[in-house]
Amino acid sequence: MERDQICCRIAEVLKVLGHPVRLQIVQTLLTKESCVKNLWSCLELSQATVSQHLSVLKGKGIVDSVREGVAMRYWVCDDISKLLIGTLMDHYGMDCSDAATGSCGEVE
Repeated sequence: MERDQICCRIAEVLKVLGHPVRLQIVQTLLTKESCVKNLWSCLELSQATVSQHLSVLKGKGIVDSVREGVAMRYWVCDDISKLLIGTLMDHYGMDCSDAATGSCGEVE
């Protein structure tokens, strides 16, 4: 990848992760793969909200998914996002597991 392409990709990732809900979703998925139901119950958001943000994240290549029966399992597949979120969480004295409470992150 050329320097310009790398800068464009990083800027794109930063824009997408600039939304607090998407940031929480990615932080949670860095801990453990999860389905939509677990994400919305963990983050206390509506299913529609979580699904909409997952669609944006997937469209930008930050998360990926696989169908398991009627559910979709999601995970973070983008190395830039993993590095950025991990570094920021470290800077603020958190690790990504701080996002995972209760059933958050568990695949049902």
